[in-house]
Amino acid sequence: MYLNENEKQKISQEIENLEKQSSAELVAVMTKKSSSYKFETIALSLFITTIISLITLVFENNSIKLFEIQTLSFIFFYFIFDKSNKALLSLLPKSYKYEKASIYANKQFANLGLQKIKTKQAIMFFVSLDEKYVEIITDSVIKGKIDDSYWQNIVDEFIKDVKNNNISNGYIKAIKQCNEILIKNFPIQENDENELSNEVIQLRN
Repeated sequence: MYLNENEKQKISQEIENLEKQSSAELVAVMTKKSSSYKFETIALSLFITTIISLITLVFENNSIKLFEIQTLSFIFFYFIFDKSNKALLSLLPKSYKYEKASIYANKQFANLGLQKIKTKQAIMFFVSLDEKYVEIITDSVIKGKIDDSYWQNIVDEFIKDVKNNNISNGYIKAIKQCNEILIKNFPIQENDENELSNEVIQLRN
C-alpha cells in the first residue's frame, strides 16, 4: 500500500473541492514501477558477465572453469537485479527510466478512458515510485488553453516530494497549485456530471 486510507481521503477531498468549481476531471494514479524490466535484467546480467569473462581470460585459460564462472556470474547478477529493483534502476540512465514511465503513464490515461469523458477536460496526476517519476497528462482541450510549461513547474516540485517519500503531500500541493488556472479556464457548468470524481488509483506492477 503506497498511501494509507487517511492519505487517500485527503487527496480525494482536494479533488472534490476542485471539481466543485471546475468542469475538469481529475484522477490520481500511482504505481510502484512502470515496467517489469525483464529485458533490462537479462541485458545487464549478460553485460557484466561478459566483462567478468574478459578479465578472467587474462588469468585463466581453462574453458571449463571459464564457463563455470560465466554461468555463476550470470545467475548471481540476474538474481540480484531481479530481486532488487533499486540495484537495477541505479544502473539505468534517468532518461531511459523516465521514457519507460511516460509510456506507461500514457497507456494508463488511455486505459482509464480519460480522453473520452463527457466534459472533455481530463487530467491525470501520475506517479511511479521506483523511477521517482511524475507526469501530469491532460487531454487536447486543456492542452489548447494551458501551456505544458505550467504543468512542468508543478511536476518539478512534485518530484521533490516523491524523492522525500512525501507522496501524499506532493499530490495535495499539485492539486492546489492548479486550482486557480483550472477554475479560471474551465469553470463548473450547470449540467456538469463528474464521472471520475475523487479517484485515487494505486496500480501494482
